[in-house]
Amino acid sequence: MAAPQRRRPPRRRGRANSDAERRALAKAGGRRTGPPPRAPRPGFAVLSSDGGSRGNPGPAAIGYVLVAADGGLLAAHGEAIGVAGATVAEYRALLAGLEHARGLGLDRVDARCDARLVVEQVSGRHEPANPRLRELCRAVREAAERIGTVAFTWVPAEANGRAHALVADALAPRRHRWPRRCLDPIGAIAQL
Repeated sequence: MAAPQRRRPPRRRGRANSDAERRALAKAGGRRTGPPPRAPRPGFAVLSSDGGSRGNPGPAAIGYVLVAADGGLLAAHGEAIGVAGATVAEYRALLAGLEHARGLGLDRVDARCDARLVVEQVSGRHEPANPRLRELCRAVREAAERIGTVAFTWVPAEANGRAHALVADALAPRRHRWPRRCLDPIGAIAQL
């Protein structure tokens, strides 16, 4: 007497039982057969901040860029802050970026800065000797606590190009620029 044949288990919905069925489904779907890519973590972003000064102290500016986990741009901001030193500008850029991240409802931020001293001070490895810097350091730490989880990371200046460009643009000398609508030679007089 022959052994009874094994019956193939019933096909589960959306699943293939054999390799041939898997290949056919993959070919028909035109996509890979592995699990779908994970969605970006909600509430997480990378903050790149930079501050600069022409002279120390001199005209200063800040810039920061917030990028979501999926690579999408959440915010980019650069502005002149008046006369300040370079370290004060770095602190104020970091503080402004963290406050914006909190305003967006983020709860995990990787804060990247190209000022090693600032990163060491806000991380608690060193305390600033200057009372003004101590006050700014305390404000940055408090902003980080309000967000939740913030990791402060030093990056080389080359890796902080987007934030640096915002600072350079804010520090660039401004010439009078005509609005685009006034560049039309025929209608320029009528619109002025």
